[in-house]
Amino acid sequence: MYTFLAFISIFGGVVFIHELGHFLAARSVGVKVDRFYVGFDFFGLGLKLFTDSKGTQYGLGLFPFGGYCKIHGMIDESLDTDKNEIQTDKTAFENKNTIEKLWILSAGVIMNFILAIFLSFIIFSFYGKQDQLPIIHKIDPNGPAYKAGIIHSNSLITKINGQEISAWSEILKELNKSNTNNQKNIDMVDIEYIDPLTNYINNTKVLPKLMEIDYYYPIYHQLKNLGAIEYVVDNKRLIAFIDIGIEPLPQAYILPFISEVIKESPAEKAGIPSGSYIIKMNDTIIETWNDITTFLLQNKNQSLLIEYEFKNQLQQVYLIPEEGKIGIVPSMNKINIIPENIIFKNISLLESVISAFRKPISDLSLQLWGFGQIISGNMGFDGVGGPVKITQEAGKAARYGVPYFLGFMATISTILGFMNILPIPGLDGGHAFMTIIEGLSGKKIPINIKVAIQSIAIILLLSLTVIVLFNDIRSLL
Repeated sequence: MYTFLAFISIFGGVVFIHELGHFLAARSVGVKVDRFYVGFDFFGLGLKLFTDSKGTQYGLGLFPFGGYCKIHGMIDESLDTDKNEIQTDKTAFENKNTIEKLWILSAGVIMNFILAIFLSFIIFSFYGKQDQLPIIHKIDPNGPAYKAGIIHSNSLITKINGQEISAWSEILKELNKSNTNNQKNIDMVDIEYIDPLTNYINNTKVLPKLMEIDYYYPIYHQLKNLGAIEYVVDNKRLIAFIDIGIEPLPQAYILPFISEVIKESPAEKAGIPSGSYIIKMNDTIIETWNDITTFLLQNKNQSLLIEYEFKNQLQQVYLIPEEGKIGIVPSMNKINIIPENIIFKNISLLESVISAFRKPISDLSLQLWGFGQIISGNMGFDGVGGPVKITQEAGKAARYGVPYFLGFMATISTILGFMNILPIPGLDGGHAFMTIIEGLSGKKIPINIKVAIQSIAIILLLSLTVIVLFNDIRSLL
């Protein structure tokens, strides 16, 4: 129930704000609004409250997921527009000029982005910017920090090169201040830290190294503001950053769900299906995906007894890894956040405003990347989530606390705005595309054609809904 209420608050609120944008824009240019409902008025099962002096009927939809705004004279999903009335009624959408139509069509998207910016500002100004504690969780045995021979796990870094450190991002920024792809420009850094064994403040000098990894946009998107750079060497795109071989306390961990079993792998030969949840390896209890990786590295070529759950049934199989791998891929959407390892760093009012505008732009850039991956065929529809997925994530966000809840709502608002602006028939962007064609050509598209386009769009959107719901249901199995 708690999770369901969180979903209604987030998704319902975002959709309501979107429809309110259309309502206010239509009223501002003299277009009549036939109906404005809080909640979806499917099959006319909503509760009619009252009708105002301008003829707008207000009500409550039976399904509490957002809202519905019926613009007079607009061919929308209801397909109930009177074609004859459109031609003579000055308050009809179809009889307004191109600019007025585009204003009405874009107002919902504009409101979504305004909501995302507002919610982000609330988070940054009242709570601060999300970061990690400057505490070392792990030290790479082949890294510079380990070779220095002094820094231990759980050490608290307090200064780098004399600069005060209060969050993990400041460590990375300080290390990457002079980041180039030229190894010769890397200088020694002076690190001050509190030793967890003695509780004394120590100093040590470490010579960082340049790390290069294959370019992957989500990783670069996360690291570029911390000083990482990207360049091409021998037609290979790389991400480079300065590193001393330390890792922070984890913000989250991946649960041991299997999204894919590689063909001809030990796991496939043993009969482990995708969608399984690993419970044990031999007598070792598995709680995170990292537990699987660690266990396999320690038991590279030994016969293993794996216990897993699939469709609420426990199964056991024996298999032998191949070089520490059994051929399984994690489900990246099965993640648990660790709130106690996350801090919110106070920032100035100006920084809050700038960060609030950057947040939806950042979310949008990731959405555009993901959309491009789907179009190019590099990513399937498996990761596309719908109401069930949003409900699950909304519940998690609400349990983690207000800033997570508001942040998730801001992201959903950005995604909804992005999806609606796409020039796809049936969406606001599709209507806007036809409006622009009419404006440039000086001729109106016949209403019969618009009705046909809208009818086809409804079928396509329903088909997409089925795919999304199928992904949602499959993720629950």
